[in-house]
Amino acid sequence: MRSLRRFDYFNAKSVEEAASILAKYRGKAWPIAGGTDLLTILRFQPLPEESYPEILVNLKTIEPGIEYIREEDGVLKIGALARLEDIAKNPLVREKYTALAEACSRAASPHLREMGTIGGNICQITRCWYFRKEDNRFYCLRKGPGGKAWALMGDNRYHSIFGCAKLDIPEPCVYGCPNDTNIPLIMKKVKVGNIEEAAEVLLDVNPIPFVTGRVCPHRCEEQCSRNILDEPLAIRAIERFLGDYILENADKMMKPPETSVGKKVAIIGAGPAGLTAAYYLRKLGYEVTIFEREGSAGGVLRYGIPPFRLPKDIVEKIGEIFRDRLGINFKFNTTVGRDTSLKEIMTNFDAVFLAIGAWKEIMMRIPGEELIENGLDFLKKVNTSSLEKIGKKVVVIGGGNVAIDVARVLLRLGAEPTIIYRRTEREMPALKEGVRAAVEEGVKFEFLTQPIRAERKDGKIILTCIKMRLGPPDETGRPAPIPVEGSEFELECDAIIKAVGEVPDLTFIPPEFLDEKGKLKCDETGYVGGNLFAGGDVVTGPATVIEAIAAGRRAAASIDKFLTSRGDPEKKPSVEVRLERVDVSSLKKMARISIPELLPTDRIKSLEVEDILGISFEEATKEAQRCLNCGCVMAHPSDVAPALIVLGANIVTNKRMIPIEKFFTASGLKSTILEPDEMVIEIQVPAPKPGTKSKFMKFALRESIDFPIANCAALVRCKDGVIEDVKVCLNAVAPIPYRATRVEEHVKGKKVDERLIEEAAEKIVEEANPLPYNKYKVSIVKALIKRTVLACIQ
Repeated sequence: MRSLRRFDYFNAKSVEEAASILAKYRGKAWPIAGGTDLLTILRFQPLPEESYPEILVNLKTIEPGIEYIREEDGVLKIGALARLEDIAKNPLVREKYTALAEACSRAASPHLREMGTIGGNICQITRCWYFRKEDNRFYCLRKGPGGKAWALMGDNRYHSIFGCAKLDIPEPCVYGCPNDTNIPLIMKKVKVGNIEEAAEVLLDVNPIPFVTGRVCPHRCEEQCSRNILDEPLAIRAIERFLGDYILENADKMMKPPETSVGKKVAIIGAGPAGLTAAYYLRKLGYEVTIFEREGSAGGVLRYGIPPFRLPKDIVEKIGEIFRDRLGINFKFNTTVGRDTSLKEIMTNFDAVFLAIGAWKEIMMRIPGEELIENGLDFLKKVNTSSLEKIGKKVVVIGGGNVAIDVARVLLRLGAEPTIIYRRTEREMPALKEGVRAAVEEGVKFEFLTQPIRAERKDGKIILTCIKMRLGPPDETGRPAPIPVEGSEFELECDAIIKAVGEVPDLTFIPPEFLDEKGKLKCDETGYVGGNLFAGGDVVTGPATVIEAIAAGRRAAASIDKFLTSRGDPEKKPSVEVRLERVDVSSLKKMARISIPELLPTDRIKSLEVEDILGISFEEATKEAQRCLNCGCVMAHPSDVAPALIVLGANIVTNKRMIPIEKFFTASGLKSTILEPDEMVIEIQVPAPKPGTKSKFMKFALRESIDFPIANCAALVRCKDGVIEDVKVCLNAVAPIPYRATRVEEHVKGKKVDERLIEEAAEKIVEEANPLPYNKYKVSIVKALIKRTVLACIQ
């Protein structure tokens, strides 16, 4: 048998005491009243481990109690702990607030009505079975970042028929992107052929998508919900298409600022982080100057990525656009620490952003290491056409992206590369697609191999290695490689290139900006000290281009806030729910487009020809049709909510009064806008005007037992046979209670007529957006609206 999770238990004596415990535990304390919903959660454990409470706060012990039902000054006041059964039987409620009494009488089962409270009913957590499946079987969107849209693609017979809720939790693809790119919005625009607007959305967060569309590791695709259904959306291919569109239309897409803020910012380093910061600071009106030690812009894009992955003419265009179109100044062939000092730049500029990357090689500390060339130095020579003859047999040491790039370049130069790596292929930090391409092209691999010595003999280099085995995890979380005694062997080669990692060169940084370990003192905003900021690989060590872009964008915002104080203040996330239509056609299995790619035998013939090609407009729009636009389609389960909405109730908490229509949301584990230390104290319902009638009806699989398939509350006031006022609210049909405003508009001000009500009910059919397995709910809702409204006027 299942048992409840362990938790502490606190009997609150007052509302203030309960609120103080809720505030102290910051979301890890849950209030309990009837417990009919919460105890089920604690027993079947459908949530991620970190989501459960550490303590339950018992509200039943609050004195004086909050179980009252009374009318004062024309307002019905119901304590949050009033039982549903008591409300349903209360004569006053039955007579004047009929819809509420009927809703309480139909909520769940008789047993639950005896225990359940009105506060608990309106605050209950989603009833979606993907969400509630025991042992967290389905990690869905509502459970946290990285959750998938299971219900969209699975059994959705009980779910929303009015679209999906966009949550304050990022969609799976956005969660996978270090730069928080709004991929669903981009896909929505590409889907309908609105390429310019899609490109603008992309450009808002990424000034070089024509680069990332080629070299990004596309972790967004790894997170895509379509992985459950068939294959992930080809996000990077669409990004490349949009990036190339931006490049071709740079004159209209990348414009200089219209105004100037009159301040100057220096950026040290013209790599992806520096270029990104320069772009967004320039767009904000700053005068920007980039100091770069090389003769061209791009950093690792220009000197560290081979041209068959990123053509150099594209990188050259970045410098041209930034200089000629945006008015960004470049000082090339300028090394800070030699040609000028950091302190001098800090004095001459209002702010400085340090984005020098990580180019200093890590030493292996083995005998003969002077015979081994550094991988980034090798790639730089290739990219600047300064490479001398390399030899036929070349050993590449390392398992990261640089090692893979070096080996693939060597193949194209006619060499026979062998990569040696001290762990197995599974532990290689290199991107899987890079490893796959290297294998296809003929790169050889020696896994579980560690070099221990290099020496020159008879014009060759002899690399002595030892075999390794995997032991327990080390500080990186990967299995530690352990030497196998007596397994030494030799490899004869013409050259050895190592790619075992790089670190930033901070020798020119004044000591006051370094910590005791010699690293930059840098906070999460990129601030170092004085007017100095830093970001990208110089802070994190070697990372991806998209991570550098994200760092540059953050730095630009931090610098702008530092210099003008106009940065966005800390905002609470929006609690307003956006319901968006679900494109049902995207929910079926659909083949992913085929990304054009040269054959391996053709790829290795040239360093300059791209091995992966772009897609067409038709292919981009076709692929965007596969985007699910992930959102939550759970059906809000409360029976009481629609009755309170048509009656115009207000929710009184320990902090404020909330109009009932603002009370509900779809936000992670929450279905209300309540803050962690906030709880419902009272529900206030204004007395209906004379001549007003309200009714509630519900459709469930079993009468008066189950949660609703759909329910409906209506309020109607007539005068002389004309409908003066009407409110209709549905629930269990969308992630939040759903006002049928088109129904209301159709009948308001018109003479009461059954045919009119039937026409109005038909309006709900026009706006419905049913999922593949719940079209039947539309007919149920139509019938419920008709019956409920007619019951109010008969």
